[in-house]
Amino acid sequence: MRVIAGIRKGHRLLAPHGNRVRPTSDRVRTVLFDILGASVAGAKVLDLFAGAGGLGIEALSRGAASADFVDNDRGHAETIRANLSRTHLDDRGRVIVQDALAYLSAGEMRHSYTLIFADPPYQFSSYETLLDLAARHGNLAEGGRMILEVSSRTESAPKAELLDLIASRTVGETALLFYQAKHEQTGDLSGNL
Repeated sequence: MRVIAGIRKGHRLLAPHGNRVRPTSDRVRTVLFDILGASVAGAKVLDLFAGAGGLGIEALSRGAASADFVDNDRGHAETIRANLSRTHLDDRGRVIVQDALAYLSAGEMRHSYTLIFADPPYQFSSYETLLDLAARHGNLAEGGRMILEVSSRTESAPKAELLDLIASRTVGETALLFYQAKHEQTGDLSGNL
């Protein structure tokens, strides 16, 4: 796994030990960031179920202002810290060891995120709760987008009360689902699909 583009292009990333993590492939990350395009520059990013931190680090390399990495495994957190250090992006990244749903549901005041990446394990079953919590408590900034990574075998895209599914893309075994707060007109991603 490596950083695909931006100021840290080509830097290799460590993967957590064991088989519990399924890092987003280079091919899927390429498609994802091609779709997001210039919206990554200056973004405040949240990388949920961060694993090795590949999505957030890719965003930082492409000009995101900051990234928070949330994973409930201490070993994964250490891998993310090591990857931030080896890419010299540790000054713009913060690692939080916590359950993703608990982090989103915390009522504490924090800055809203422009982009939220969520790559839960394929056996994860609380997609609607995840989407709902991302849209509440000021987690997603006005005009912000949430990108959910699921198995391409998922029968239908998870629905959310406060978010609209605005685009989707299937890349091999992975489906990328792009959500945005309902009734917001901040640009159409369909032209990038």
